[in-house]
Amino acid sequence: MNLFFFDYDGTLHQHGSAGVSLRTRSALKALQKAGHKIILCTGRCPGHLPTEILDLHFDCYATACGAATLINNTMLFEHCIAQSLVLEIMRLFEYWKLDGAVEGEKRILFYQRKSDDPKIIPEVHSFQDFLLKYKHMPVYKLTLFQVPMPKPVAQFLRENQLSVINNSNTYYEIIQKGYHKGKALKDIASYYHVPLNQTFSFGDSMNDADMLLAAAHGIVVDNAPAEVKTLADEIVPSVENDGVAYWIENFLNSSEQKSCFSKAL
Repeated sequence: MNLFFFDYDGTLHQHGSAGVSLRTRSALKALQKAGHKIILCTGRCPGHLPTEILDLHFDCYATACGAATLINNTMLFEHCIAQSLVLEIMRLFEYWKLDGAVEGEKRILFYQRKSDDPKIIPEVHSFQDFLLKYKHMPVYKLTLFQVPMPKPVAQFLRENQLSVINNSNTYYEIIQKGYHKGKALKDIASYYHVPLNQTFSFGDSMNDADMLLAAAHGIVVDNAPAEVKTLADEIVPSVENDGVAYWIENFLNSSEQKSCFSKAL
């Protein structure tokens, strides 16, 4: 049994498309049928997972860049940012007029960001509003949309043992230092008693970096930025061209041929 870890946005799902392609869905199911485990390893928080991903019935969901891992709707690993620190950060973001998202049980947009569906992804427009409505919500990570980040903000985050992932100068993800997709991969492999040399990871952005490096084989889709491609053991066609499905089909075909050859001997 091997473990396969998949990023969602940009790897399984192309932004603006209807969803995960039928070919990719079939390939993921074929991996499970062959006796392997498929794990979603996404930057999205538990409350921001689309229905189509839940309907694919991954064996495990590592969410919020690895800070919250679930199996069968049960929390396996959970690493929250301290409540007092979250409040300090949100106050600081208001002072600097920064916009982003708080990622926990649900995704909360702040302060000037507008939600397409406030019932699913609510908005807060001031620190007091956040304090009133979500003070006690467990928070796994924060997303910041202003690039570049003000230096005093970056310094505050560093001083408080938080890591900042710069995703190609388009947005930042703020996570607890030491808790990332790579750690999630190792923790899940340990949970399943599978050695790391039997792990594969698929990604497209810098929040996948630790996961790509932790796995025995890191695969990057061709739509990824150059900085991510340098981390790859292998580059496959883009998400638009079903690169993940292409790799899985070749892997399963190769495995089947090896199995037949072994039986013949």
